[in-house]
Amino acid sequence: MKRRVTVALICATVATLVPTSGPTQQLLLTADVGKTEFFEDEPVYLLLRLQNVGTDTAWTYFFSLFSPAMTLSVRLGHGHLVEVSKPILDYRLDPSWRGEPVPPGASSLKTMVLQDIMGDEWDLRTHLFAHHLASDQYELHVTFHAHLGVPRTTTLTLEAAPIVFQIRARTSSEEKEVRQLEVMRYMGWDTTRVAGRSRAEGYHASLIQWVEQRWRDQPDDPFLPFLLYNGLSVVGKVLEEQIVAGKVPRFDPDTSAIVSRLRLGVLERNKRLPAGAHLVQGMSARHRGEFQTLTERLGPSPAADMARYQIWLGPYWP
Repeated sequence: MKRRVTVALICATVATLVPTSGPTQQLLLTADVGKTEFFEDEPVYLLLRLQNVGTDTAWTYFFSLFSPAMTLSVRLGHGHLVEVSKPILDYRLDPSWRGEPVPPGASSLKTMVLQDIMGDEWDLRTHLFAHHLASDQYELHVTFHAHLGVPRTTTLTLEAAPIVFQIRARTSSEEKEVRQLEVMRYMGWDTTRVAGRSRAEGYHASLIQWVEQRWRDQPDDPFLPFLLYNGLSVVGKVLEEQIVAGKVPRFDPDTSAIVSRLRLGVLERNKRLPAGAHLVQGMSARHRGEFQTLTERLGPSPAADMARYQIWLGPYWP
């Protein structure tokens, strides 16, 4: 199936909240993918931002890509509009719950790789993503029903400006790179044994070696943030079974000096792009205590904004 995408028109829709008391509140919802053209199976990093530009704290439903309050739909090049299938998280709410606070001037940020939820389904054992976006033009629409289930509020629907982007066929060099990465991804499911050891055991070492070499030769490679976040967490069934059985030690990327060094370098290179914010989100489980220094190092950027948001969430937020 043919497709295409362009992430240009990055403007915001302003919506006014009508609170039960206090001054009028305003929320902005924006969406960004960083550029207007991608090649097939290049990761498309989506950054969503909910910003309170008012003078009073706003109370909303959970701002998450997996929230029932968040809707994504896409219009293909031929004009057909379809809703994007995505997992939905259920929330158990205390009777006293009044919503999630968004203080004045603050922003809530979420990122993900679009191919995790959008496109034709693929086999993760042999491909980099769960879904495939074929060559075509795409127009992405994001809607947040901010007051879903929030007591004592009026209905509020926020819509980000549509994102239009193009996906094109791969060049020969891009084709070679994708095939290399797919072969490496399959290692986590590979039952082949060499000299008495499963090939699956070499997955993390191979990934780090590939990233190191690519970082030296092509530091702007779009796969680097993806591999240093998603790539390290998806290990494959065979490797996971060996780890659970105690046959292979569990690799912890957050305590690896080499992974930390690579992440910081790639982050500095991508700090103004959604890919940089995505990588910071991936580091938030273990590194929030270091994020204040990181925000100062990164300067004004989406990556620094994501770090500030993670600091605000606190050390134990999921």
